[in-house]
Amino acid sequence: MDIDEELKRRLQALIADRLGHDLSADITIESIEVSEAAKEIHIAVRIVTEARPEELADRYFGLTGKVRETLGDKWNRFFPVITPNIGHSVNA
Repeated sequence: MDIDEELKRRLQALIADRLGHDLSADITIESIEVSEAAKEIHIAVRIVTEARPEELADRYFGLTGKVRETLGDKWNRFFPVITPNIGHSVNA
């Protein structure tokens, strides 16, 4: 089973809005992998920002639930595992 492109776009928009709102962050989904054996969906997210890690951490609260809602009924037996990869942008 694979996540279709439209659903990937909706997940990208949700995660970028939730984590990047007002932080001037560049947020992209690097990969989405479905583990049918573990009933998990692994979402690797690349975040480039000048924000402090604490600012980002506060935005993770409730993100898993929002991702589950976006995944919809087709994926309701799968648990989303969201892994951030945080890099800091540099002012030129």
